[in-house]
Formats: sequence, C-alpha cells, structure tokens
Amino acid sequence: MTESVDLGGHKVRIFPVTRIQGRADIEVLFTPDQKVIEARFRGLEFRGFEDMLSGVPVMRAPSVVSRVCGSCGPFHQLASCIAIENATGCEVPDAALWFRELLTWLWLAFDHLLRATYMVLPDFALPMSDVGVRNVAGIYMVEQETIGRLTAVQSAFADSLALLTGLPIHPSVVVPGGVSYIPDWSSLAKVGDLMEGCEHDLREVLRLVEMLTRRNTQMIDTLTPLNGFYMSSAMHEHPALMGDCMIVTPFKGGEPRFIGQDELYESMEENPVAWSYVKPVTVGDFTPLLVGPLARVNVGFDTDTPWAELEATRTHEHWGHPLDRDLLFFSAMALEVIWAWEKARLLLDQRPRVKEPCTDIDFKEAEGVAIVESPRGSLVHHLQIGSDGEVAGYRIVSPLQFNYDLLNQHLSGFAQRSISGVEIGEVAVQTLQLAVRSFGPCVSCGTH
Repeated sequence: MTESVDLGGHKVRIFPVTRIQGRADIEVLFTPDQKVIEARFRGLEFRGFEDMLSGVPVMRAPSVVSRVCGSCGPFHQLASCIAIENATGCEVPDAALWFRELLTWLWLAFDHLLRATYMVLPDFALPMSDVGVRNVAGIYMVEQETIGRLTAVQSAFADSLALLTGLPIHPSVVVPGGVSYIPDWSSLAKVGDLMEGCEHDLREVLRLVEMLTRRNTQMIDTLTPLNGFYMSSAMHEHPALMGDCMIVTPFKGGEPRFIGQDELYESMEENPVAWSYVKPVTVGDFTPLLVGPLARVNVGFDTDTPWAELEATRTHEHWGHPLDRDLLFFSAMALEVIWAWEKARLLLDQRPRVKEPCTDIDFKEAEGVAIVESPRGSLVHHLQIGSDGEVAGYRIVSPLQFNYDLLNQHLSGFAQRSISGVEIGEVAVQTLQLAVRSFGPCVSCGTH
C-alpha cells in the first residue's frame, strides 16, 4: 500500500516491502510540483549485535554473530572464526579447510533455492496476478510440477547439510581454529548420492529460470541499467567464497583491479544517513558498488566447473557482458546454484585422508579482518581482541551496505522516469518492490 506523510503531500511511503528479509519501506520524495526527486529504500530496524559483543569472550563471538540472520548465519559464523584466526595467527588444518569449503557451497545453493522459491518466483511466474495470488501457494495451484522440481533440489541440499552438520539452522560445526569434527565416509557418500540424484531437476530449473527471465524482461524491464562497479572476493582471478583478494571492475568496461583484503578494509568508509538504520559503505573511488550473485557471475567462473562456465557463457552471449539489468539477478542465482553443485561434487571427490579437525588458539591482544562471500555478496568482519581475551571491538559490514547507494540510485532512476504525481499506481509500486528484491537485501544483516 502507499501512505502519504504529512509534509504537504510531497513524500509517499510504500510499506511494507514484502518478500525480503527484515522490515523496510520505500520512500518517494517529490518537489512541490509533484515531480520525483528520489526514491530510497529504508531499513526500519536496529539490531545492535556489534554493541552486544563488547566484553564477550572471543570464543563465543562466532556463535553470537550467527544469530544476526537465519539464512546468512553460517556465513557470519565463518567470517567471525576467520577473523579470530587471522588475528591470532592460527593455522587451520587442511581437512577443516576442506570441510568448511564444502559446507559453504551447500549453504550458498540452499539459500539461493529458498529465496528463489519463496521470494523471487512469484514475481517471475505470476507478474500480472493480484498480490493475493502472487505467492508460492498461488504458483503451486497452477504450476505444481515447477514447485515440485524446486522442492526436490532444495531437499537434496537440505538433506546434505543435515547429514554433515546435524542442525540445519545455526550449526555449531564451524569453530575458531577449524571445525568441531570431520564427517565420516558414509555420510559423505550419501551426500554424493544426493547431489547426483538432483542433477536432472536442477537442469530443468535452470531452463525454467531462463524462460521466465526472458519473458519478464520484455514485460516489466525497468530500463535502468546498473552502473558503477561490481566486486567479488577472488582466487586466481575468479570469484571464490573464501578468496585471497578482491576484484573490482567497472560496468562500463575496463581493466579489473585486484585489491588485498586488508587494503579494501582500510579504504572502506561508512556514511550514515538520517533516514535509515542501514549505513551505506563506500570503497575508495569505486562508487556506486554492486556485490552478490550478479557481480560474481560478471567476474566469471573457472574451468573446474564446466557446466556453470558453459551456462554463464550462454547467458552473456544473450544478454551481453557485463550483465547490468536488475531482472537478470534470477539467472545469476540459478547459475550460482550450478556453480555450487559442481564445486560440492569436486570437493567430495577430494576427501582428505587426514582428519585433524581443529587447532588450539593462543589468544593475544590483536585484531583481524575476514572477508567471505555470502549468498548476497561480500561480508566483512573486523575483530579486536583485548588483553583479557575478550572482544574489545567488533564491526560487521554486510552486502546491503555495499549495495545501498546503487540500490537507491536505481530506485530513483526508475521512479523519476515512471512516476508522475503523488498518486503512485499499483504497477509502479510492485515494480519498485521488484527492483528492491533484485538486490537481495537482507535488512537484518544490513542493520545487524
């Protein structure tokens, strides 16, 4: 719905923004003659996790930050562990690194599949339907086979995670220094069978996403290409969930720039705004910035995942390179599920024989930075350890904070072109919300 605020009729609030994580609205500001000045996405909640961590024993920090978000929690936990390890100089055993990487790919795919089913598919499958029908229940009534295939692939990843971690939500397996255990051979074999068994459904899901993306870009394209820069963590010049540097490339073309993670952190600047709990973050001159699936797909997959590389090449041949249209985020998510599926299968074939799970940590007064790729993009944790082994300072920077300036520029461009007058039509309201969803905002992470 839209709601006018008592400012002479020159501000309209669209609340709530649905099918995102967290509580938010869109605010459209007008001149006195009812022309759009800007549109902005506002996070409406404050969490306070950084303050809560002050004085907490360092070993407890990963468990606390895992509660920042239900779906992104494992990536916060992992980033916190890596920050501790970087601060203390801890060497994580190879078997633990292998298990962590396997879990991150499974978590990435599972999160994308859940988001695609419940938050994205309604817009793409039923774009012109009433809001009461445009949901997963409405899709099930007309497309049971589609939901069945998605659910089958979801179940394969969910069952795999259950086999390997026990708890599907907030698993405690990732700990500072490594992991709490290495799974046995029979569990890993069952995961391999689950991955192999969902391949056919995964291929059908990809074809469905391709069809829906082509149809919807013709129907509801915002005609506002993304600009600025896209960024991803990278290893050997390709995106990696746990890379050793960052790669930043302009949308308009040009040579990519590689930045060390410490250099990136030092160049980050928080720019609070009075109208939102989300604090935008800029990185040097790279503004506006995009992180997340679309950015990673633009960087390009490596040759060790040939199916994902082939499908990404086909996508770029059709839509161009880089992908700079908001509705292409659905294709990017599907490509990343394939990427994760191939990576998981590769890692299952590389099971280490040595099973040392964890290394002891000697705490000292220090600080460490960790940057990992979460489903929604680059996630930064910075930890300061006091002389007493407790948290002296903690900072989290989420994907939404990196994307915030570009998201609001994108919303403003669409609103200025398509809205005339404070009486905003239902089609414009829904298109603004869809534009927000294309950035995959997690307000819980963004306001932590």
